[in-house]
Amino acid sequence: MDPARKLDAKLVAACSDLARSFDEKKDPEAAHFFAECALGFGSSDDKTKEIKKKWETEVYLGRSRGGVVLKDSGPIEAAMGPLAKEYKAILDGLVPKATTKAISDEDRKLLHGVVVKYELARGAAEYVRAVQRFNELRAKMKLRAILWDFEASSKLILAGWYMGETGDYGADPSDKTSPLYSEAVAFAKDYAVRSPRIAYEFSHYADHLRSYAIIKLDLLNPDVRQLWLGQWTLGRKHRAMTLYRIPRGDYRTDVQTPSKWYSGEPKAAHRDMWQDVEETISLGGTLRSVIAHYPYDGEADAPWAFGDGLDGELDWADPKVKDLRKCGLPILLRVFATAKPTDVEAELGGKTGAVPCRIYLNGDTRVPLGDFATVLLLPERHLEKGTSYTVTVRGKVDGAPFDRKWSFSTRRD
Repeated sequence: MDPARKLDAKLVAACSDLARSFDEKKDPEAAHFFAECALGFGSSDDKTKEIKKKWETEVYLGRSRGGVVLKDSGPIEAAMGPLAKEYKAILDGLVPKATTKAISDEDRKLLHGVVVKYELARGAAEYVRAVQRFNELRAKMKLRAILWDFEASSKLILAGWYMGETGDYGADPSDKTSPLYSEAVAFAKDYAVRSPRIAYEFSHYADHLRSYAIIKLDLLNPDVRQLWLGQWTLGRKHRAMTLYRIPRGDYRTDVQTPSKWYSGEPKAAHRDMWQDVEETISLGGTLRSVIAHYPYDGEADAPWAFGDGLDGELDWADPKVKDLRKCGLPILLRVFATAKPTDVEAELGGKTGAVPCRIYLNGDTRVPLGDFATVLLLPERHLEKGTSYTVTVRGKVDGAPFDRKWSFSTRRD
């Protein structure tokens, strides 16, 4: 008999109860997270389905912005902590068999399922706070919220377990004979940023991304709906692995994406409930497009240097990857139209005048910036700590002029 079957039923019940509780508290990320988990682990409860769809609709319409970070994780820990301990006991009994390749196919399947259940039971509060911090940042950038996806994130957790145990998280072919291997590993290598944890807490992963360029791009995207995010913290080769992606795609096609909404396409059924939250510019008369940038205007705590961990930034050709750590905070501006900006002038001004910066545009072979109109300013040296800066960007997209000027300050330490 499957030793986890009764435990699985308790897990589904706990997730369903927490979804209802946070739904009543009007906490979109927590209610949706636990509804996703309950349904992902096998629930067919109509109320849980209703909670999941309700908060997706509220968030994607802009009626709920989320981004209020959970303060009291006590109810989550009380409900999920004991379950995590029981799953850990099953895990501890199966892992030695797997590492010696003396595990049956049945136990291998059980082990892979327990890995995901243990991680989400153990770290539920961390996941909720991580999603909320993504939305806190997106709200400040005038973008609507995103919500955690169970299916893809579960694959990232399973891949993170394999990678943490084996040290194999790069592009090299994986060991498919390993009992720890699953197709989730190939999925993660194809689609996710994979990072051994360096100097950040998992729940602060959004803050960690601010110091980068390539892996920050989708954080600025108005059309994204889902967050793929998973971790593993017990690896023998890499103590902690974090895997991440914000995918583009028409999830919930019954609720239009901002790009479709603002471009003048026929409005969907929710037109009377849509809330404008994005900043837009006119391109060619009637066409409007979303514009977003990071740092956001008025930020008082921006990083002053390029990130210290370079996973996900390996495709740079100039400057070389090893030199990126010498650079200052990468500054991004994106206009969400498929085009290359022209006649671009950009400047970063500090207290002693203009800061020397390299300017990159999408289509530049030196750094992959995607197909949206993108301007990247890369300071050639670290910015000053606790200092105010002003960014000025002007140019054209599809022949239509645009310009933006805003200010931010770097953190003091």
